[in-house]
Amino acid sequence: MSYRIERATLPGGAIDYHVAGMGKPVLYLHAAGGVAISQPMKALAQTHTVYAPVTPGFDGTEMLPGIDSVVTYAAFVGDFAEATLGARFDVIGSSFGSWVAMWLAVLRPDMVDHLILQVPAGFRFDGEGGLPDDPAARMKALYAHPDRITAPPKADAIMAANRQTYEAMAALPAGATVDEALSARLGDIRAVTLILQGTEDPVVPATAGAHLKRHIPVSQRCFVFDAAHAIESDQPDKVSRLWTEFLGRGQGFVLNRGAAA
Repeated sequence: MSYRIERATLPGGAIDYHVAGMGKPVLYLHAAGGVAISQPMKALAQTHTVYAPVTPGFDGTEMLPGIDSVVTYAAFVGDFAEATLGARFDVIGSSFGSWVAMWLAVLRPDMVDHLILQVPAGFRFDGEGGLPDDPAARMKALYAHPDRITAPPKADAIMAANRQTYEAMAALPAGATVDEALSARLGDIRAVTLILQGTEDPVVPATAGAHLKRHIPVSQRCFVFDAAHAIESDQPDKVSRLWTEFLGRGQGFVLNRGAAA
């Protein structure tokens, strides 16, 4: 399924987004590397309409005034989703995108139906985890199977700008590694939630998923075996099955996980 790029103009500014498919709308919020159309995203577009906005400042786009944190972007993406997707939809977030998705579910609880938090950022207790600065170590942390990468590479300048924008938006008070404000509001999330983590992921520690599972009222956590941080690339078939089954069964999946889990 081919994705096309469109633009939405909102009171807060214009935002580019990738879109494909037909069916119930799904909002996909990308990781710190920017939008990468994965095999699971292509498969999901066979049964859903998938919208993947480009966070302002990523992938060569311009920053927008007032969008300078995870919270301000979550508020803006809520306005985008309301104008483009409608009143209610499912949400998939990946890493940084999961962080944004959680704030969206807190700020706009009536909008989010099913919520998938994939390798969720924002909760590095005791500073554990994180992405290494060394390029070789970073690659190893991201991919257990680099030979399975299908997304075309981005220019070094684009990736550097993406990381700079991410670091600015994800900055926490006094160098903290846990979003305590979000942690205090996890109980406000009404969406039926699936937390996905890779068994080989050194970037987002297992404690992050355990914390979310304890505090999000209707939630389940699953580990994707033999996957590092980029689980959509490392294990595309497994991730696609988990997405499909969870979005189809919702609370039934959470209470009684199916064969895909």
